[in-house]
Amino acid sequence: MCGRINVRMSSAELAQVFELFREPVWSPRFNLGPMQPALVIRQMPEGYRLADIMQWGLVPSWAKDPKVGSQMFNARSETVASKPAFRAAFRRRRCLVPATGFYEWQATDGKTKQPWNIFRADGDPLALAGLWEHWESPDGSVLESCTVITTTANEFMAEIHDRMPVILDRQAWGLWLSPTELEPAALEELLVPCPSDWLTRTCVSTLVNNVRNESPDCVVPVDAPKTLF
Repeated sequence: MCGRINVRMSSAELAQVFELFREPVWSPRFNLGPMQPALVIRQMPEGYRLADIMQWGLVPSWAKDPKVGSQMFNARSETVASKPAFRAAFRRRRCLVPATGFYEWQATDGKTKQPWNIFRADGDPLALAGLWEHWESPDGSVLESCTVITTTANEFMAEIHDRMPVILDRQAWGLWLSPTELEPAALEELLVPCPSDWLTRTCVSTLVNNVRNESPDCVVPVDAPKTLF
């Protein structure tokens, strides 16, 4: 799964790396979780890319209650093309969710879990495969929301968890962001674990266990417990 990320890039860095039409209004985040505002990159029909703020937790257009978004912050790659909550967005409303790292928790014994910050070994940002949706309430107010697609863990991640986010290579961004409707078969080959050597990790403080903790201390490496590896 992928339920917590950090996005430590500035607006200017995001615009440069993701070739955005304009700089987004964004401040670095160190412990961003579901139902919070996340940065989402979309491609417009005219061909340029924009970054917008959306709720992390997808609300299908047909939902009666937007609270369902709390259960929709991840979409499984194995069922994303067929599950009613995601299948329309998978065909027409794909996006990237940029991150500098994502957190995952590894069991150390029966009572505690060690949080890890996982990020690209080459220092590049992560481009997580996402979907977005447009929901309107009965009073006409609009909510745009997103989800991150997950897949089975690669060898590197399997030591910590059996799932991981789909991390797209730069060469795949254009296809994934295409605003035109695409058949699932054209996209499903992208929904695979990234190579293990793309990633590295550091142990971090249990500060990240509480989503209200939002400071640079969340990403400061700490010593790994002796029971790990």
